[in-house]
Amino acid sequence: MKRYLFILSIITPILFTGCLRTYYPAVYQSSASPMVFETNNAATESGKYQSVDLTISKGDYKNESLQLLRGSYLIVNTREYLNTNTRLFGYGGIYNVAGVEKYDGNFVVSYPKEFNGSKSFLGAGGEFGLNLNFKIYALKIGVGFTAGFTAELGDYYNFRKKAASQGLIKSEQGFVFLSFTAFPILAYEISEKTVISSQLNIGFPGFISPSLILNNDGSVYWLSWFPDSDDRNNILGHRLSIGFITEVNKFNLGF
Repeated sequence: MKRYLFILSIITPILFTGCLRTYYPAVYQSSASPMVFETNNAATESGKYQSVDLTISKGDYKNESLQLLRGSYLIVNTREYLNTNTRLFGYGGIYNVAGVEKYDGNFVVSYPKEFNGSKSFLGAGGEFGLNLNFKIYALKIGVGFTAGFTAELGDYYNFRKKAASQGLIKSEQGFVFLSFTAFPILAYEISEKTVISSQLNIGFPGFISPSLILNNDGSVYWLSWFPDSDDRNNILGHRLSIGFITEVNKFNLGF
């Protein structure tokens, strides 16, 4: 019997290690920000924008969730065949962790409060986006990418770091990490002042971020929704993001 207990004590940690959850920075659960361009691109146009967006998302594991609020300052350059976005952003929110287990020497499971429950986070970063496109009358078709860096700290980062050090989870990325997405974009110019577009970002953040964007005379409204594969009746989906972007000079902030 002692021999069997000894063998069990060796293989049990190995089995649990093979089934460890993996946690990523909280912003990975949000949607990628959409590409913004001026409504009339007959000539070179540039503008400065400010934005705010809210993401409500399920976490990677059962009963987990995330709420994230992000603000950005954006410089937009629009040309006939080339658009660029340079963005600085900051964000904060709550990641609700559930079901992280810890075993004692007698193989009794517990769910320590320090590794479960609401974990706050704060982050900031910058990114650069570029897309190439061509026009067929009022229709614009293109492809692009965004690349950037982010730093994220807070209770959620501390949880990832400490739980990983105790072998309870795997934690990917440190407090500074890179991001990259690629996307096709399709836009239709309804009028000289109004453009409706869609894009599908693939990468991080978001993994897959389909977005619908309406740009009306310098005010941009966008929505990103990803379905819930576990509950098709969930109208919020796995992730819902809504955002508003507007030109800085609309509020005479002087930037």
